[in-house]
Amino acid sequence: MHSALTDLLGAVADDARWQQALQAYATSLGADQVGWFVLASGPEQLAEWGPRFAEHPDPRYWLRSPSADGAPALVGRGVTAEATLRYAALYREQDPLWDAAMVGYAQAGPGGISVVTDAPAPAARRFRQTAFYNDFLRPHGIGTRMFGGGWNARHPVGHLFASVYRLRDDEGFTPEQVRRFQAEFGALQHAAFLHREMLALRTRSQGLEALMECLPTGMLFFDTAGRVLHANARARALAGRREQAGLGKLLQQGAAQADAPLRALFAQSLLGMSGCAELPGGLLLVTLAAGDLTALGLGHPATGVAWVLVERAPDAAAAVALARQAYRLSPAEAALLLALLGGQTPQDFADARGVRIRTVRAQMSALLFKTRTQRQQDLVALVARLMLVAPQDDFRD
Repeated sequence: MHSALTDLLGAVADDARWQQALQAYATSLGADQVGWFVLASGPEQLAEWGPRFAEHPDPRYWLRSPSADGAPALVGRGVTAEATLRYAALYREQDPLWDAAMVGYAQAGPGGISVVTDAPAPAARRFRQTAFYNDFLRPHGIGTRMFGGGWNARHPVGHLFASVYRLRDDEGFTPEQVRRFQAEFGALQHAAFLHREMLALRTRSQGLEALMECLPTGMLFFDTAGRVLHANARARALAGRREQAGLGKLLQQGAAQADAPLRALFAQSLLGMSGCAELPGGLLLVTLAAGDLTALGLGHPATGVAWVLVERAPDAAAAVALARQAYRLSPAEAALLLALLGGQTPQDFADARGVRIRTVRAQMSALLFKTRTQRQQDLVALVARLMLVAPQDDFRD
């Protein structure tokens, strides 16, 4: 794989790096700039939306929604808005390269890649003398172009249409450059799609990120594929502790690459179920279902799963005080809840208080009934929800 393509794949999550890497990739092909880099459902959508791309020339304008919304995306562009608008409005139907590209695209079929250029000698010289070139290309300094299209994406608007331009008037792209562009086009398409999806997810989760930073507890938010969209400052601080290497790995690699128990918890959250897991150092990880934040009144447009980090020692007492007030728990029920948050079992609690396990089981039943939960994990998740909506003054600084 060419190093310029490797750099492009590594820049999918960074908008500034992406534009630089895209330009560098064009240069590595012997081009001076990227003309178009568009994700669309097909040539018809590409042609239909051309004038709209000209009206909004900044690719970031088109990267705010995921592909599931059905709109195409202008992922990169190196020609002026005026040139784009003129081409889309007047010259597209007169462009022999467009016609050749669409024929190649149709012949490639689903799963195929097609690349055409107006540069092969000696045809390039003849083409440059046409009225089309004189009227449109030359005023914008464009010498020759190479245009590619790919059918091998399984997404609503995942087909890539890309062109690179040479501004100098020479022999144009070599056969080797054309073959390399075609060979790498599938990877280009994958990079373009990832760039669009990651920026769209980030845009949709910006409001949630601001909310998470205001919370007193550690909190992670994953998209439905298990990628970490945001970890607040408290979560990052906890992950930096020496005993929390596993948490640090989770932040770096996401839930999909975690160990089996955490992957199971993530799958459980996606199904609408809460859960919890013990982490070293007295840390409890509580998973919240995909709709829990909205149900709490913390509305956001991002779709995903929230995980809350509860420190047993400092957080438990404040959390139980909130639960006792919210659900009118008796002193014994609140003490049992505090013990459960501290990692004790009902038997541990019975032994510590010198009471029969039957008595503790009755208290547990009352606790579950009052809080409308069905099991111990649901109780812990309930307390985590209370901690999210409670004023920060109720917790430690």
